[in-house]
Amino acid sequence: MTDRLEEGQVPFRTVDEWTDRFPWLFAGITHSGSQDDPFDLRRFGDAPPNRAVKRWRDLLSLSGFESVIYARQIHGTAVLVHDAANAPDAGVCAADGPADGHATSVAGLLVAITVADCVPVYVVDAEKRAVALLHAGWRGTAAGILATGLSVLNERWQSEPERLWVHLGPAICGACYEVGPEVFEALGQPAPPGPTPVDVRGVLVSQAQAAGVGADRISVSNDCTLCGGSGFFSHRGGRPERQAAVLGVRPLGVRP
Repeated sequence: MTDRLEEGQVPFRTVDEWTDRFPWLFAGITHSGSQDDPFDLRRFGDAPPNRAVKRWRDLLSLSGFESVIYARQIHGTAVLVHDAANAPDAGVCAADGPADGHATSVAGLLVAITVADCVPVYVVDAEKRAVALLHAGWRGTAAGILATGLSVLNERWQSEPERLWVHLGPAICGACYEVGPEVFEALGQPAPPGPTPVDVRGVLVSQAQAAGVGADRISVSNDCTLCGGSGFFSHRGGRPERQAAVLGVRPLGVRP
């Protein structure tokens, strides 16, 4: 499903698996939109800064949230916790340091990551209304970004894995993502003799289940960022642009 602003025309797809189950949640991802004017949300790199800022503001307006925060991503395992004491000011905010994940329970605060083949991992504790959003490429997956995110939720909100919900968003699919044996080794998989496709989302599903998340609470997007004409940016496909995955608890009075 695609939502649009009357002004700004934000190309956005919701996590349909959660729309009815969690009406208090805002979860989804932008996509490329118009081929003539791609909806690029890069903030670190050579993207025109003024246009990117306006598009982030348009996305924030679409959500109905008060603020959105993102960070410079380094394919690591740092997950920032945003609570009432350190919540950012209203508007579009960048974290002070690098991070590849965010966690919050603050209503009206939207957390965001940017992706273009890597997996956006959405995690929700519906009982505590706490959420985490993680950027998981193969390096982050191998280093344990998912385990770190689950640990942060448990330490801050006592979120047991058994009651969490996990969604793996649009990313490059297993058939398209050919990598060398060293990647399989890093992911704890049997190493093939040469370049072979790997399914990072499949690895993340196994990690989530091993951590205690129920199989019936894990969903995986059918979209591949490289094949199938899904409308997403793909680094492997030669695109420098980035889409933004976002997640947050809707502010009081804001409904789908």
